[in-house]
Amino acid sequence: MVALLSGHRALWGKQGSCRRLADPLSMGHSRALENPRLARAKRVTMSVPPTMSDTALRADHRWRPQERLRLPPRMRDWLADPGSLTARLRLQGAFRVAPRGDRIIRPTLAEQQLLGQVGRGRALVREVTLLVDDQPVVEARSVLPLASLGGANRSLGHMGSRSLGSELYRRPAAHRDRVWVRYGVLPSGQASCWGRQSRFIKRGRPLLVAEHFLPTLWQLVEEMDR
Repeated sequence: MVALLSGHRALWGKQGSCRRLADPLSMGHSRALENPRLARAKRVTMSVPPTMSDTALRADHRWRPQERLRLPPRMRDWLADPGSLTARLRLQGAFRVAPRGDRIIRPTLAEQQLLGQVGRGRALVREVTLLVDDQPVVEARSVLPLASLGGANRSLGHMGSRSLGSELYRRPAAHRDRVWVRYGVLPSGQASCWGRQSRFIKRGRPLLVAEHFLPTLWQLVEEMDR
């Protein structure tokens, strides 16, 4: 835990707000110099590799630009991956989509801001759980403005139990022009975890896809890497 705190003293860069977590190692530096036993303990603690735990990080409902956030390498490898999440999950095991519901509503204020002017109207909001080997690994929420579902984009509003990603990357492939990251509450309202919000442009029309990566995904990835 100490190593994690040390590795995340500054979560955000110079731009935007910067919150620093207390670093017990630097706070006790002078005492360690005076006490050889404390100095030895400090060296041992510093040698422990950082873990994937996120319990030391505060939940933050605000989406931050991805480039401002410092993450452990494995998390960054997934959150910053520009490719299809669906394709990557298929490499981990038997993949399927479990729809949780969809409805036509106005996007949240935060989603409207990310979408721009088109986000002020109503949208098809779709929530699903992505599973690998029948284990839930990702909770996803897509916001498809009705203004973006005209013409050839109509198929995006009729995905059923199919992955939205499979359609987004079908030619002409959607362009992911913005990515935000947060450590916040899941769409289902359960415990907080890491997530990313992507804005895609499909045939000139914007839409949002939020993907929250459940702890079971990191466990699966660690097992695959062994």
